[in-house]
Amino acid sequence: MTGTPAFPTPRIGCIVLAAGSSKRFGSDKRLFRLPSGTGLLQQTLDNLGPLFKHRVLVLRAGDTELAAHFGTEWQVVVAATAELGMGHSLAAAMPATAAWQGAVIALADMPWVMPATVCRIRDAITPDILVVPTYQGQRGNPVGIGSDYFERLASLQGDSGARQLMQEFTGKTLTMAIDDPGLIRDLDTKP
Repeated sequence: MTGTPAFPTPRIGCIVLAAGSSKRFGSDKRLFRLPSGTGLLQQTLDNLGPLFKHRVLVLRAGDTELAAHFGTEWQVVVAATAELGMGHSLAAAMPATAAWQGAVIALADMPWVMPATVCRIRDAITPDILVVPTYQGQRGNPVGIGSDYFERLASLQGDSGARQLMQEFTGKTLTMAIDDPGLIRDLDTKP
């Protein structure tokens, strides 16, 4: 069978935050070549894209080439104040999510998360639930956010991202222990 893949939860979308400045890395880590030869951001998007009908990629001002390259498969949102922190990047994405029931919020520098893990997170999201995966007791990414919290995400500032929601709404947070070390593996400095 060919054509568009079936999405079990078509109103759950994915937001990939890729507007960071890579200061600790020393160069644009989104373009860093993994051992496979694929760029870091490309691999992350390749892993996530097939799992979602609705896809938003958050870039920073000046990312014209990346926007042109990925804009055919992903809705590109530019976070004009991305340098002020991850909260600003996430807030910039929220207008694109008006019809969604929830979102998986993923980080561009985490291409090692298994697709099956992302599906578990995605499928656990309901409008009133927050989903936090853990690996061996350590909180990981991506996270799941129900649409009841989108208004709060739209007003985020600073660098805390969705973490402050998880702390505030512990009674509505579903913690999922998942055997996937990719949940806690990112690329902050050059290997």
